[in-house]
Amino acid sequence: MRCVGVVLAAGGSTRFGGDKLLTNFRGRPLVWWPAEALREADLETYIVVNRREVAEAAGPLAGVIYNPWWRGGLSTSVKAAVAALYDKPCIVWMLGDMPCVSPYTVRRVTEACRSGLAVPVYRGARGNPVASARDVYGLALGLAGDVGLRALLGAVPVAYVEVEDPGVVIDVDTPEDLEKLASKTCPGPSPAP
Repeated sequence: MRCVGVVLAAGGSTRFGGDKLLTNFRGRPLVWWPAEALREADLETYIVVNRREVAEAAGPLAGVIYNPWWRGGLSTSVKAAVAALYDKPCIVWMLGDMPCVSPYTVRRVTEACRSGLAVPVYRGARGNPVASARDVYGLALGLAGDVGLRALLGAVPVAYVEVEDPGVVIDVDTPEDLEKLASKTCPGPSPAP
């Protein structure tokens, strides 16, 4: 089934103390990396943002789904994307602050999504991106507050996908997280010119 990708990128970056998604990471804005993982996985990419600058930083193929209610939490971005993409058979949900997810992992999660959710697992820890099939969309529209699709675990079928990609559990919340990550190997997409 052909999936589309959504980078959830409408948060306030409160713990970071600035606009982390536009912060430089290895020569690119942080949000470029998860968007590039979706592009390299051959998914159509949509960026959920409330500002044009973040969508532009994500790259030339990124479309925009505006979420004017983003202060209401992650669920508002999920609902905005589901409403815009309801006709798509599958959505792969990537967080905008996860620069190290490999495109191969995105493909594996996509392939595992037949119904319900597909969730990557790295050494016993659940990670992202999560893929959702169309049968989950109605439940996703009922989410509220600062929760994502993980709130539906236990309510829908879940395919857990074992991966050897530490990027699925690496996110950036603070400037210190970004500093530590800069010196580590990152299995994410290749930094094309």
